[in-house]
Amino acid sequence: MLRTEIFSGRFYAGFPEELRKQIEACFLHKIGPGELPGPVVKKLDRNVGLISPHAGYIYSGPVAARGYYEIAKMGKPKRVVLIGPNHSGYGNRLSAWPSGEWRTPLGTLKIDEEFTSSLISLVEQLSPDTSAHLYEHSLEVQLPFLQYLFGNDFKIVAITMMDQRYETSRKLAEGIKKLMSDTGTLIVASSDLNHYEDHETTTKKDDFLIECIKSLDVKGLFEEAAARKISACGLGPIAIALMLFNSVVIGKHATSAETSGDYLHTVGYLSAVLT
Repeated sequence: MLRTEIFSGRFYAGFPEELRKQIEACFLHKIGPGELPGPVVKKLDRNVGLISPHAGYIYSGPVAARGYYEIAKMGKPKRVVLIGPNHSGYGNRLSAWPSGEWRTPLGTLKIDEEFTSSLISLVEQLSPDTSAHLYEHSLEVQLPFLQYLFGNDFKIVAITMMDQRYETSRKLAEGIKKLMSDTGTLIVASSDLNHYEDHETTTKKDDFLIECIKSLDVKGLFEEAAARKISACGLGPIAIALMLFNSVVIGKHATSAETSGDYLHTVGYLSAVLT
């Protein structure tokens, strides 16, 4: 089954050349790395992780570019496991797109059907389900950045989480870890941080989560979010990334105020690389 580009022209530009220019503007932005990534000529020789935001590119694109700039230095992955929240409420509580392809204006990517099937077999709660992905943007918006860097000859695994509890995240992380014995896998945890409060409040709330991320404190991540009413939408994906790796480097933290100019109603964005 083909997953078409649902959010093209909305969250990111809808035509190939316009989209490439938009991505390059994210890299060159003052919040971004400030320069374009060089050509990626080597293969990724280890497994790495990335926490990346998923708002419209005009808001979160420069922060996302910070993370992708660092990933580009490490090499081209053979597969990318994308894990994001389910905003739409459609589909099963833990859903993997089982087969076929996903398309954006920059081309078409194949699903890693073998990896996906094996993961579904390992994780009882994970269902082969396309309906959860049909109106979900958190994974789709990562793909043009990946295609800009690496082309279209890597495969993807697409997972959405409506159930983001600690135990669910742990079981999914355990399943992924069993299938990551070889190298060349990039895990992308798609999440925005605190939502719709003023810039100062969002920055302070995000800082509590970032401290947990820096120390790989998964339980603390959930506890801080609950205790301080921090409305990060992808705690489950972030938790899985923290469970799979041993170190993290924060790339950039900002809020939408720094790109939109609206300091009253903001969303927090974070890029971080895990190894």
